[in-house]
This record gives sequence, C-alpha cells and structure tokens, in this order.
Amino acid sequence: MPDNDIARDIVKALGNPILSTSIKDDDDIIEYSTDPELIYEKYRDLVDIVIDGGYGGNIPSTVVDCTEGDFEIIREGKGDLELYL
Repeated sequence: MPDNDIARDIVKALGNPILSTSIKDDDDIIEYSTDPELIYEKYRDLVDIVIDGGYGGNIPSTVVDCTEGDFEIIREGKGDLELYL
C-alpha cells in the first residue's frame, strides 16, 4: 500500500487496486528517477499518462508475496514490517 495520496485517491476512485512500478535508471549514482519532468520527457511516448505529484523518494518499496498461506518478503525496502514479523 503506497504512502502516497495520489495513488490512494486513484484506487478509491476506481474501486480496484492498481499496479505500479519504480523507474530504474541506468545511472549508477541516481538509482531511481524522482523528477516528474524528467520522467515525462523520458517516458511520454511509452505511457498514457504521467501525473506530476512533485519529487518522489528514491527508497525502493518493500515487496511481499501474499499468494500462499504465509507471506514471503521478496525485497525489503521502505515500510515497517515489525508488526507482521
């Protein structure tokens, strides 16, 4: 669940979950793109829409597999998992 009001508002308006991904750059120094203008310039011909919500963070999210009985942490990143461990 993203800590982002825009994403939560889209989910609420749709009444369904959405799938999103981080943008990984080839640059070794700037690992993830966070500038909306640069994201638009690079991906405008590949996506339907880019929403400018300001600069984002560059900490990867935590990815959890909940497809079977017990969940499995695929990638630990942003997000507090202490309540669930």
